[in-house]
Amino acid sequence: MSLIAALVLSLSTFAASIETDRTWYLAGEAMKVSVTADNALIAYAELCDTYGLAAGTVLSVKEGTGTGIIELPSNLHSGYYVLSVYTRHNIRVSQQLVAVVNPLRKSEDDDIEWVRITHPDSLSYPQTGEETSFSTLVKDADVRETEGHIIKARIKNAYDGHIFKSSQIIPSLAIIGKQIHYFEGKMEDDSTAVFYTYGIQGKQPLVLSAASSTGVSLPIEMISPFVTLLPKRLPHLVFHYKRSEVEARSMDMQRHQIAIAPAKHEIKLGDFSDDTAEDVVPLDYDETVLGTKPYLTYNLDEYRQFHTIREVLIEYVSCVNHRKVNGVTQMFVRKEQDPYNTTLPTLVLIDGMPVFDAEQLLNYDARRIHYINIYGDQYTFGNGIYNGILSFVSRTGRLTNYPTDPNVQYLVYEFPSVSQY
Repeated sequence: MSLIAALVLSLSTFAASIETDRTWYLAGEAMKVSVTADNALIAYAELCDTYGLAAGTVLSVKEGTGTGIIELPSNLHSGYYVLSVYTRHNIRVSQQLVAVVNPLRKSEDDDIEWVRITHPDSLSYPQTGEETSFSTLVKDADVRETEGHIIKARIKNAYDGHIFKSSQIIPSLAIIGKQIHYFEGKMEDDSTAVFYTYGIQGKQPLVLSAASSTGVSLPIEMISPFVTLLPKRLPHLVFHYKRSEVEARSMDMQRHQIAIAPAKHEIKLGDFSDDTAEDVVPLDYDETVLGTKPYLTYNLDEYRQFHTIREVLIEYVSCVNHRKVNGVTQMFVRKEQDPYNTTLPTLVLIDGMPVFDAEQLLNYDARRIHYINIYGDQYTFGNGIYNGILSFVSRTGRLTNYPTDPNVQYLVYEFPSVSQY
């Protein structure tokens, strides 16, 4: 008997083949995934149920094979999940069923029947009670990666009584740190944005945000870069178990959770505190990150300390102006002797994150800011054109105590290394 039911589909050749190290898993265990994929350096592995993505990882592939670890969340419900693996060069997906058992937590989403066995020669195994099928085709900061890493996000375009079209939405991805790494996304439809990132590798804190044409911040969240189709239903799990085996695995799982606890950080959405990304080193300050030095740089250590950025701009920074446009406070920059250009917006950043609410920035504690960099020319990011950049760099590079915008998503994300592209 096959211990994991593989779903074989006849539509096309799979992008990759999958093997797992166990026949079933406890919630909280580490799942080892082995992949065989031709002509690929990166493979994506995702574990989903009918509700969404439960866990996933990016695997490095060398000479056609690769392995990786998916840390299963300890709060997963009991039942079948679908493990999907695909590569950036092929939109076809290889999938198989994986049984997950949670003996420590009951959930209304559990779909499992426990059948106890006692014979010493018996083995524990999950077993399908019915057939299931679903499509394996993936929908076609044409999504195959070429030179950089792709990130996708879903945007709630219906907000506060208004419905915004794709042409009215500006999505952005910013790497948080003392450098500027800002990417504007491309809207695929009215609610999906794709970001083509490049030059970023390793674990980095980032912010996803989306602004409407009226300046409203829209809710946004990261999704799979390839957005696999979720199964409409999954088979009922009949789990034949030995109590001694489940108890022993459960103890090992709990020890594993304790061992990884110091390096494990739950994703905190909209939380800009230092401990959210304490295992991440912010990118160092570099005033030439855009290929040119700023038109003006203010090192606030060289000036009298004020309590708010509003006071700093009034006292020192004469080339920056702020005023209300259609009831919304906006900021503008200019070069010396040039008039303020109000036909194009100014890109305002703090630690690389775009600022939508200028009032919050103006009231922010100026003693936490180290540099104010002003770039006075026009700049293009994605589809956006900006008349100048106003960049505030804090002392930590981590948005310490900056007011939270509930609609943005802040998370720590691991980008593939350059050698994997």
